[in-house]
Amino acid sequence: MPEQVAPVPEHVATVIGRLFAGREAELRRLDEALSPEGTASQEGTASASREGTASGERMARAIAIVGAGGVGKTWLALHWAHRNAHLFPDGQLHVDLRGSDPVTPPVPPEEAVRGFLLALGTDPRAIPAGPEAQTRLYRRLMAGRRMLVLIDDAPSTAHAEALLPGTTSSAVLVTTRRHPPGPLPVPGAGDVRVLHPGEPDVRVPHPDRPDVRVLALEGLSEQEASRLLVRSAGTTQPHAVRDLLRHCAGLPLALGIVAARVAARPHLPLDTLTAELRNAITHPEAPDTGEITGGLRAVLHAAHLSLAEDAKRLFLALGPAPVPDIGVPAAASLAALPTARTRTLMRLLEAAHLVIQHRPGRYRMHDLIRLYALGQAEPTSSAAALRRLVDHYLHTAARGERILAPQTEPITMNPPAQGVDLTPLTTGQDALEWFDAERDCLLTLLRWTADHDWNENTWRIAWSTDAMLQHTGHVHDRVRVWETAVFAAERLGAAAVQCLAYRRLGHAHLQAGDHPAALPALRRALALARHLRHPRGTRPAEPRSVQRHLIG
Repeated sequence: MPEQVAPVPEHVATVIGRLFAGREAELRRLDEALSPEGTASQEGTASASREGTASGERMARAIAIVGAGGVGKTWLALHWAHRNAHLFPDGQLHVDLRGSDPVTPPVPPEEAVRGFLLALGTDPRAIPAGPEAQTRLYRRLMAGRRMLVLIDDAPSTAHAEALLPGTTSSAVLVTTRRHPPGPLPVPGAGDVRVLHPGEPDVRVPHPDRPDVRVLALEGLSEQEASRLLVRSAGTTQPHAVRDLLRHCAGLPLALGIVAARVAARPHLPLDTLTAELRNAITHPEAPDTGEITGGLRAVLHAAHLSLAEDAKRLFLALGPAPVPDIGVPAAASLAALPTARTRTLMRLLEAAHLVIQHRPGRYRMHDLIRLYALGQAEPTSSAAALRRLVDHYLHTAARGERILAPQTEPITMNPPAQGVDLTPLTTGQDALEWFDAERDCLLTLLRWTADHDWNENTWRIAWSTDAMLQHTGHVHDRVRVWETAVFAAERLGAAAVQCLAYRRLGHAHLQAGDHPAALPALRRALALARHLRHPRGTRPAEPRSVQRHLIG
C-alpha cells in the first residue's frame, strides 16, 4: 500500500491578469498527451483507458513543451493546467527550475524534490538525507495518486529526471528551451513523439521509455496574435493592429507588453505606438543580445522609455537582483524608495507586463525582460542597490533571530545602508511567516554572497537564519547554509568565525541524522576553539561577540 498523505493543495502558480487566446491545436495536443481520455483514444478503446487508469501502470503521460524564450511555453502550460484541474483530483505540483534565468542559478534537482515533498505534506525533519532516498520517498508518496507535475523552465529534460513521479497515474508537463536529445527517463514503456501543430505525430520507438512527447512551440499565428491584441487592448483598428503585430513576431511576451501600453493610453492613435517601436529598433541605447530578438528588444525599449523616472529606477534595479522573486519591502530597499510608493510602482510595472505577480505580494520578471534590464542597468547604481538588498534580508533576518532565540547573544553588525526598509517583525509568528515567504530568496542570496566574495555577509546571513531553520525543521537547508558559511569563513581566515561555522555545521548534520558527516565538522570546531583559548604567537583580532558566543 502506498503511504497515505494529506490531500495536496493547489500548488500551480496562478496567472494573474493574463488573457489567453489561440493555441487551439496545441491545447488539443496537450489533451491527447496528458488527459486519460486523450490517451485512451490513441490506444483504441475507452475500456483500455479505464483499465490503465485503475492499475496506474498501463501508460505514462508526459510531454515537454519546447520553444524559444517569450514564445509562451509557461503561458500555455499554466492555462492548460488550470483548465484541466478536474482531471487531477489529488492536486497539482509546480516548480520553476529557473533554467533560463540570467542572474540566479537553476534550482538543483534535490532542492526541487524537497519542495515537492513538503507540498505533499512531509515533515521536513522526516526527509531523508541523500538525494536518491529523497527521490524514492517522493515516488512512493506519488504512487497511485492522480496528479499533474508541472516542471517549468527546465535547463534540460535530464535535469527534470529526479522530479518525475515514477508512476503513470500522474501526468508530467515540462517546459524548456532546449530540445531533449532523447526521451524523458520515466519508468515505463512506450514511444517518443515530436508533435508539431497541424502535423501527424512523429513516433520514435523506444521500448524502455514511456509514451513521452515533445510539443514544438512557435509564435502565434497572425490571426491568433490579432485576436489576443484586440481582446487585451480593446482596439478595433485592423490596419494599425497589423502594423503593431509585425513588431511582436507572434511572441505572447511582446504582445502582452504592447497590449498593456495600448490599454493604458486608449486615446492615443496606434500609429504613434507603431512609430515608437520603429524608432526603438535602431535606438543607440537599446541593448543588443543574442537572446532578445529585434522586435522584442524594440518593444521592451519603448516600454522602458515610457516609464516615469522612479518606475525606471525600480525596473532597472530589479534586473540584477539575485533573488527568484521579491516582495514590496525588499523591492523598496533595492530602489531606495518609500514602501508605499514602491507598492504603487510594482502595480504599474505589473500593469505594463514588465513584472508578474505570481503569488499575492510576490513579483518576478520574465528572464528576457530581466536580461534587458541587466543590459540597461548602470553598474555603480546596481552595486549600491545590491548592498541595500543584502542589508534588507540580513537585518530583517537578524530581527527574527533575536525574537526566536532571545537567549543567544547577538553578533556585531554594521547598521543597514541608507534607504533600506526593514520588514517589521514583533512576534515569533511574524518571524516564521516572513521566513516562510522569503526562504528561497534567503538561500539564493546566501549562495550569491559567497560566490561574489561578500564573505562577511555570508556567515552573518547564516547566523541570522539559524533559529528560523531550526524552528521550521528545514534540516537539509540548514546543512547547506552552514556548508556555505564554512566556505566563506575559510576565505575570511577568521578563526572565531570558522569555529562558529564548523560547530553549527556539525549540529546541522546531527539534526539531519547524518552523524558521520557531523564528526569531522565538530572536531574542526573543537580544534579551533582550543586555538582561540590558547593561541600560539600572534593572530588577527577576532570579533569579540563571536569569541564570547563560542568560548565564553
